[in-house]
Amino acid sequence: MPLLRNLTALACLILASAAFAQSPRQVVPLNDGWRFHVGATPEASAAAFDDAAWTPIAVPHVFPYEGSGNKRSNYLGEAWYRRPITPPASWEGRRIFLRFDAVSLVSDVYLNGERLGEHRGGFSAFTYEITGKLKLGTLNELAVRVDDRKNPEVAPIEDSLLHGGIYRPVSLIVTGPVDITPTDYASPGVYLTQTAVTAENASVKVQTIVNSSLTAESAVSVRLLLIDGAGKPMFKTTSTGPVPGGGKNTTVTQVIAIPKPHLWNGVADPYLYTVRVDLLDDKNTVLDTVYQPLGLRYFHVDPKRGFQLNGVARQLHGVCLHQDFADNGWAVTPAQERDDLQIIREMGADSLRLVHYPHSQSALDLYDRAGMIVWAELPQFGRAGQGPAYKENIRQQLIEMVRQNYNHPSIVMWSLFNELDSKNAAVSAPVVQDLNKLAHFEDPTRYTVGASHGDMLYNEHDTVALPDLIASNDYPGWYFGTPQDMGAEIEKWNGMYDARGLAISEYGAGAKPVDHKLNLKPGDVKTWDYNLPEEWQTAVLEGNYAAIKAKPFVWGSFVFLAFDTGGILTDYNVFEGANTKGLVTQDRKVRKDGYYFYQANWTAKPMLYLTERRYNNRTEAVTPVKVYSNAESVSLKINGKDYGPQKPNELHIALWPKITLEPGENKVEVSTPDGLTDSATWTLKK
Repeated sequence: MPLLRNLTALACLILASAAFAQSPRQVVPLNDGWRFHVGATPEASAAAFDDAAWTPIAVPHVFPYEGSGNKRSNYLGEAWYRRPITPPASWEGRRIFLRFDAVSLVSDVYLNGERLGEHRGGFSAFTYEITGKLKLGTLNELAVRVDDRKNPEVAPIEDSLLHGGIYRPVSLIVTGPVDITPTDYASPGVYLTQTAVTAENASVKVQTIVNSSLTAESAVSVRLLLIDGAGKPMFKTTSTGPVPGGGKNTTVTQVIAIPKPHLWNGVADPYLYTVRVDLLDDKNTVLDTVYQPLGLRYFHVDPKRGFQLNGVARQLHGVCLHQDFADNGWAVTPAQERDDLQIIREMGADSLRLVHYPHSQSALDLYDRAGMIVWAELPQFGRAGQGPAYKENIRQQLIEMVRQNYNHPSIVMWSLFNELDSKNAAVSAPVVQDLNKLAHFEDPTRYTVGASHGDMLYNEHDTVALPDLIASNDYPGWYFGTPQDMGAEIEKWNGMYDARGLAISEYGAGAKPVDHKLNLKPGDVKTWDYNLPEEWQTAVLEGNYAAIKAKPFVWGSFVFLAFDTGGILTDYNVFEGANTKGLVTQDRKVRKDGYYFYQANWTAKPMLYLTERRYNNRTEAVTPVKVYSNAESVSLKINGKDYGPQKPNELHIALWPKITLEPGENKVEVSTPDGLTDSATWTLKK
């Protein structure tokens, strides 16, 4: 073992030990000091294995690419991670837990050669207790085998995963012998159930799962403290009772009553309380503490009026979001999550569909604080698996998703599937039925939903109708028909499902900011083409959204996607195979025209944007000039010539349909009465 590597791990844990003296619970990051190797290496589980030749890495980390040039691909298969741990001797008498926030797709974890267990599923956290197995004051070796190949027993089974690896953080959790358990499906161990919330009163049931490793029964008090948004304590209650030893869980239930609550009101006012839960012994010494966010809100989906938050009807303005970031893959950082949310909020979106799997806790914390309305999703898409192992796994992943995310006020629904193939209907219907019952058992306060497409909506009526809410992935103008067909699609699906209300869970079109063409019509752009003009994406979005906006029973819509996703960054700095339906490029450098269409429609802050600005070298003299703006009027000048004002329509589009450009450079300038300006230079070939 290299000395520097061992000393670095030791120093980190000694510092953590010092901090532990001031806190009953300590979380120690294990993100640095790892070594990585691609390929099957079963001997790497042994404590004495020599990993000196392996690649030093830090987690979060994803498997590397294979190949070069435009033939690069993500590695699919087995790989290994190893890390030394030297915990301080002062942890004697403490309980120690090893937590992984996510590993894709199947992992086996070893400590000093002893197998701790296997976890199946790439998107949820899991925790092992390693008290007594971790040797204090001396060197330990942690080894993790990871396999990201498709597995018929592990969801998702239909689609190859783009990224394998330990792609979210790893940590040690150190507690006393009696604690709020970290091992209840890696949940916080505290569940906040909003049993009744109005503008006048709120009632919250708090369930705390207490676990003791002592041999004898002990008397423990659970103290609840409600803290307002300014940090001021405003409610306290304590329950005292016996807790059995031997590692058995005890659930303590208490109730918080809040008169005249300050409601969590989405992006307009995302007010958060904090619930602090303390465990105390008979001498009133704090044994353990957990903090959880509390956003008090009530919501309802009306089949005619759409989504209602705290009694006020609104149509959700949403985007679909994957968890990858350019060449980082899934190893996104909290800073990147914050940047993404800022881009999304600047566009005016107030809701997110987190496709097609549970996203990170750090991201959900951001959404709570920002007031986003969130659709969380189970990784079951394309096809449900057959056999008891798959059914057990998808149930496990649902329980993990619900329990780990239970207290996030941003989440209002659990999605059970995305686009299941009707050829597998005999298998998928019973699986979805079981999951729907399980979701309501785990969480009776939120809706269930599933994202269906035309195949499902036509041919799997029983499966589609199982969740509480109906949603359609619909792409008129892209995969079929014209953009204006969205209105008929909405009416058709809502009518077919008993006018229960509808969400458009996906819609949109692909576009590359480098591709341009005017005067496009349906059929001119093929979805499989390499050339994907930006102008057709905006035509599809404008036509689709006009129909969505006009239907109040459409309780929400989610543009697919917020950011281009997937694909491989080649040596030529081009993403090959990426899904280009994003409103922003995968590297976040270009906000496409469609982004500003929604900004004009979804924000009140004055804005002005000249579209088709990147179409710099032109061959057509006669061109439309189109502007997105929420101003009362927009004026146009080209090479100083005034073409007069236009009043934007109900979609905030100002259009001069036929303007003749001069050969050579044309300076196009637009402005609003309140002083906003935008411009571009278009060159017409002489």
